[in-house]
Amino acid sequence: MRERQQYGRNDDENNNSEVNAKRVKFSASPRTKRVTLSDFTCIQDPHPFGVLPGGNQFFMSDQSAQQPTSSKSLLEQVLDDKLWQTVLSYCDAKTLGNVVQVSRYLYVAGHQSELWRDLVLRQCDATKIAITKVAKSWKDTYVLLFSPTTTTQRLFVQSRPMNIPGIYSDTIYQSHFCRSFAIPDAWLVRTNDQNENYTEQQQQQRREIPCVSVESISPQAFFSHYEETNQPVVIQGAANGKAVDCWSNWEYLQAHSSPTKTFRTTSGAAPLSGYFTLDAYRKYTEFEYLEESPLYLFDRNAFVGNEQWEDDFFPDFYRQCPYWDPSGQYGHDLLQHLGSRQRPDHTWLIAGPKRSGSVFHIDPNCTHAWNACIQGRKRWIFYPPGDPPPGVLPSLDGDEVALPLSVGEWIVQYWEEHMEQYRQRPVGSRPMECTTFPGDVIFVPHGWWHSVINLDDVNIAITHNYLSPSNLGNALKFFVEKQDHISGCRDRAESIKPEMIHDALVEALRTKEPKHLEKAMAQTEWTCRAWSSQSTNQPDKEQQDPTSEVKRKTIMEQTEPLASFTFSFL
Repeated sequence: MRERQQYGRNDDENNNSEVNAKRVKFSASPRTKRVTLSDFTCIQDPHPFGVLPGGNQFFMSDQSAQQPTSSKSLLEQVLDDKLWQTVLSYCDAKTLGNVVQVSRYLYVAGHQSELWRDLVLRQCDATKIAITKVAKSWKDTYVLLFSPTTTTQRLFVQSRPMNIPGIYSDTIYQSHFCRSFAIPDAWLVRTNDQNENYTEQQQQQRREIPCVSVESISPQAFFSHYEETNQPVVIQGAANGKAVDCWSNWEYLQAHSSPTKTFRTTSGAAPLSGYFTLDAYRKYTEFEYLEESPLYLFDRNAFVGNEQWEDDFFPDFYRQCPYWDPSGQYGHDLLQHLGSRQRPDHTWLIAGPKRSGSVFHIDPNCTHAWNACIQGRKRWIFYPPGDPPPGVLPSLDGDEVALPLSVGEWIVQYWEEHMEQYRQRPVGSRPMECTTFPGDVIFVPHGWWHSVINLDDVNIAITHNYLSPSNLGNALKFFVEKQDHISGCRDRAESIKPEMIHDALVEALRTKEPKHLEKAMAQTEWTCRAWSSQSTNQPDKEQQDPTSEVKRKTIMEQTEPLASFTFSFL
């Protein structure tokens, strides 16, 4: 397996817990189609430079068999593909431009999208500029942004990938596969399973995220059936309104946004965030060959100063879902009492191309969330609190999490184990899945692991994190015992800093919501398994017995090597 992504102390966290040894078997509905790994492998686009998996070299014709293996010179064969990727990552743009002219193999290795993306992001950060224009690839974008103007006007020509036969590399091909995996047909349709009314016991057995229509659920039903029980639910039609009708048109969005306004994008595999104008990001999503983990627009300031975008979405949304309206009679976003600029980050605009998304994580600061699907479809995969997904390795104290770099890599390496977990885990620990469609809103309970995969060429969503009486007790403990994990307030001068949030919230709620505060303050233990085994009141074996020979392993030491990439395509 390639290098794993590792989160530090200020990011989402969780901890391993023992799984009940009792196995529960059941028969799924005959209409339920379980996606298998083979559903992802029928990719339509070959590698842009003609690279094939390493196993294909054993099926070469007699004529091609006389060529050097993988078209590498003796010098190039000294280092394996992974080491060459490391070496090339240290090259500046001029050096990398020269390296790709050395040989056929280095031409392919040196044109990988991630190398040129990182060069663009680092140069933008160093020069403090935003990405205001893009070409058809990251390499061309670098030339367009940073070459002298006169040289660019005279010499700039869009590059075209050349097919280079005889390059066999599992490492290079795996990255292509992870960014080009097929989207299963079963994910793209709203099945009967999502609409049928199952009994509570049947729903529990099936472990599918329930779907209800916005007209059929009252605030009291939402609170009692889902929020207080900490269970996810999809509310169909909850976000239907002007945003769903108009935001599929990028020209509409641009017409109602400042042309100079920039939006933050991020990726777990990118070294830095990138800042795009809206038009530049739209063109980036249309790259013919995106990197394995595409940059995901995830901006907390998208609605600042943009009344039109706010009016397109929030009035209709709050009218249809009064239980999420902070100013309504059911207003229970308790963090609002800290002040809109003093509270941690809470509302984001999200946009991304097909196969972008977020790897497994837990939402920050012990908060619940709602996510409104505006354009495009999203596939959601949930694991209950305290039961991390396969391939996700939290440290004992939850300070670090090691996991695959991209959603594609997790699918390639762990989908079969994911299906096995579905079949063999106890009912309450099984994963849950669903697809959300434009107009749907999904409730994400606090402490749940979840991953999101965008399924369409254009995907836009709005999400909001909040506290309510149902998770206030856990949040107050979190703000005391997990201050290193508090996020969304460290880089803004006006925000309340982590060490002060608990006291500030208690003081505000003492006046605004005294009954909810009294109940939350009476809670002495965690009620969510996401943090219960990480409590600072529960010492580990080393603290209990100083003579113990048990040594705590780091996250990377716990990571077991996986079988090498073994796909072969003739």
